[in-house]
Amino acid sequence: MIERIEGKLVDRSPTFCILDCHGVGYGVHISLNTFEALKEADGQVVALHTYLYVREDALQLYGFARPEEKQIFQQLISVSGVGPRLALAILSGVSPEELSSAVQMEDVALLTRIPGVGRKTAQRLILELKEKLPAATMTGAVGAGGPIPAENGDGTQMQDALMALVSLGYAQPEARKALQKVIHRDGKDLDLETLIKLALREL
Repeated sequence: MIERIEGKLVDRSPTFCILDCHGVGYGVHISLNTFEALKEADGQVVALHTYLYVREDALQLYGFARPEEKQIFQQLISVSGVGPRLALAILSGVSPEELSSAVQMEDVALLTRIPGVGRKTAQRLILELKEKLPAATMTGAVGAGGPIPAENGDGTQMQDALMALVSLGYAQPEARKALQKVIHRDGKDLDLETLIKLALREL
């Protein structure tokens, strides 16, 4: 099992990054929280806590800036019907502390607002994780920081957000429409993580 990886950050998108480790490029799936934590680290050596997901036709490496987020990811994929892709979508749709609070409070309504989580999945999350997740898993979201100025509909920020939504399984036209709606309503001075989370609520 690959528990940790350290290397030069050579490429980064909202759901994926590449680390160069002594000339070998490792592709790592990441959450929005980890993406935000890496936003000032382009070209620098970084370390991620990792989980290697093994299936018959693929080996997929998932990386997290903090060990607590990795632990939650592992607990999520232990729930029946929740795979790595949905687990990342959950961690991208709400903060770890919001997830813990929703589970502890049995807030099905909040959980079903997360993309890909229906009522039955929300109930399974509550049933199977209530004794595993503490009421407050973390004191704050990973990678908190000042806003990144949003661009217009064709700007880099818009494209990064669009790429993240498409990676989460949404069609590009509906994802773009949701992002444009958020920017029109809430303005352009949103950080990337907030922009994506608000767009997810419109889908």
